[in-house]
Amino acid sequence: MLEKQKQQIGNNSTGIQVQRDLVLGPNYTDIRAIFLDLFQLNFPKVQEIASKTADERVEKLLEELEYSFRKHKDVIDAEKFTDPSLQYEMQSIAINVARRGEKSNIKLLTELLCTVASRDCPELIELISSESLKIIPMLSKKHIDYLSLMVLSSNASMGNNSAVQINLTLQSTLKHISDSETVTAGDIQYIACKGAIESRGISIKGMRLVPSILKKSPELKGMKLDDIKVYCSENNLESILKLIDLIEKCAVDHFHLMAIGKLIGWLNLSKFSNVDIKKLF
Repeated sequence: MLEKQKQQIGNNSTGIQVQRDLVLGPNYTDIRAIFLDLFQLNFPKVQEIASKTADERVEKLLEELEYSFRKHKDVIDAEKFTDPSLQYEMQSIAINVARRGEKSNIKLLTELLCTVASRDCPELIELISSESLKIIPMLSKKHIDYLSLMVLSSNASMGNNSAVQINLTLQSTLKHISDSETVTAGDIQYIACKGAIESRGISIKGMRLVPSILKKSPELKGMKLDDIKVYCSENNLESILKLIDLIEKCAVDHFHLMAIGKLIGWLNLSKFSNVDIKKLF
């Protein structure tokens, strides 16, 4: 295929080309074709074993893309996939996945790509998503789980649900982001360097914030953190206690989420929430 796709490109430029007359309708086949063309055109041919590995990784990407595409088919504007800006993002994703495989966080990448491709995606979300697509392949699972932990601390809400209901939801959610427990100070600084979080600057000694997800619970509303811990201990609300412990252990109160971190954290929690990513900002 590479031999058939020759074009002259100037210095410091990138060539993007699709090898066929493309009639793009609301189906996955055409979008898969674009991905394959962009990958094979831009990812260099290396020794056979490396080339085979890269092909296998991109096939995994395409499987996840198909799943996300079918899940969001009612809101996707398929014509967006012919836009050069979106093809550039697709090219970048394909190359990152070919290099790093599962470490590129394939599921998050395809979900975010489908968000950008939706017909009602605001321009601001497109801009934030574009930056997030560059950052996600550079983050490990524990980095992404940490961002989700920050979301639970500062952004998430379950309205006026009871403490028991919140505890039940957190039980499955904390399993999903369990790698946040292994985050080190170095990991947190790395996440900050990528622009996903920012230091609060001045911390008041002894001041501990109540996680946002607990603030509207009828039983916990208005309580200080120590009082919440006592209440949860007395009522066997172990998952709430674990959340508070993680927040303290990981120094979550010393940082706040930037737009990129907020988007990635929520995307990772999408299995447990009905939040419309496009309305976050």
